[in-house]
Amino acid sequence: MPIHTTPIAKIKRARTTLKSRFIILSLGLAASWYALMGANPAAALDFALPENAVQRAQRTEVATLQPLPSGVFSGPNTPFLDAEGRVSHAAYSLTSTSLTSFQLIAPLRAQLEENGYNIRFACADTVCGGFDFRYLLDLLPEPQMHIDLGNYQYLLARHPDGDVAAIVTSRARTAGFIHITQISPNDTGAVTVEPPTAGLPDAADTTLTTNLPSRGSTGLIRELNARGAFTLDDLTFETGSSALGDGPFKSLQQLAQYLMQTPEVRVVLVGHTDTQGELDSNIALSRKRAASVQDRLIKTYGVAARQLSAEGIGFLSPRVSNATKDGRNTNRRVEAVLATTP
Repeated sequence: MPIHTTPIAKIKRARTTLKSRFIILSLGLAASWYALMGANPAAALDFALPENAVQRAQRTEVATLQPLPSGVFSGPNTPFLDAEGRVSHAAYSLTSTSLTSFQLIAPLRAQLEENGYNIRFACADTVCGGFDFRYLLDLLPEPQMHIDLGNYQYLLARHPDGDVAAIVTSRARTAGFIHITQISPNDTGAVTVEPPTAGLPDAADTTLTTNLPSRGSTGLIRELNARGAFTLDDLTFETGSSALGDGPFKSLQQLAQYLMQTPEVRVVLVGHTDTQGELDSNIALSRKRAASVQDRLIKTYGVAARQLSAEGIGFLSPRVSNATKDGRNTNRRVEAVLATTP
C-alpha cells in the first residue's frame, strides 16, 4: 500500500466504481450502506474511548479500495494512501464535553503508537486544507458525524502488518465527535451491513437530533436527518453558466422555510458541475453556482446571511455518469450540507 500522488478525479471514480460493485453484489441496495446504532464493526484495533462516547453510526465494507489523504490538500496533486481490504467506519459522539478536537484525538494517537502503528500524516482544519480536504474524506453523514470545517483534526496511521487507521475528531457547541476508519487487508470475509433503522435512534441520541423542527419542509428535514445534506434538485444551470434560472424553485422555498424557522442552523451550499472543462475552472464555476443560490436565498427569501456559506467541488462527486446529456444535467446541482447540529 505505497503512498503515491493521484489525480483526485481518478481517485473519486475508482472509489465510486469499487463501492458500487460492492453494493450491487453484496446488498443490492445503496440504502444499506450504513446502520445506525448497530454492533461495533470488525476492526483491527479495539480503541479505548472516553466513557461517555456513544456510537451513532457504522458502515462496513469488504474487499474494497479506500483512498485516504496522506498530505495536505493540493488540488489534483493531493497525495493519497490506497488501502485495500475490509473497511469499517464508526462514528461516536460525546455529549456535554469540553474536550477540544486535539484532546479527543491525542489519546487515540497514543493507542495507535502503543500498538505498533506508524503515524503517516496528521493535520488540523485549515492546515489540512479546510473545506477542500474535508470533502476528500469518506465519512459517515451528519448528524451522526459532525464536522466543523474550522475545527477538526485528522490522523492517518499504518501498522507494519498492513492495517491502516484514519481518525477524524471535531466539535459542536457542547458535543465532541469521533470518526474512526480501519482497513484490514487480511480480513476479506463476508460483510454484514444492517439497513438504516426507521426514524431516529433511541433516546440516547436526543441531544443530536430531536431539536430538528417537525413543522414544514418535512421532506427536507427527513433527508437532513438521514444523510446530513439535501439536494436542491429542481434548480437549473446551463453548461458553463453560473446563472440560476428564474424559478420559482420549490426546493429553495423549503430550505428558506427551514432556515428561517431554525435560526441556529447553518448550512453550506455546495456546487457541483459536469465534467466538461478542466477541474480548476469547474471548481470555480461550482462555487459561483452555490453563491448564486446563496444570493437568491438572502435577497428573495430573506434568509439570514450568517446561516449560509457557499463552496464548490466541481465534478469530483458525480451522482451518475457524465457520458450522456441527462447524466450531465443530473450532476449539475447544488446541495445544502448541514454544518451545525441544532
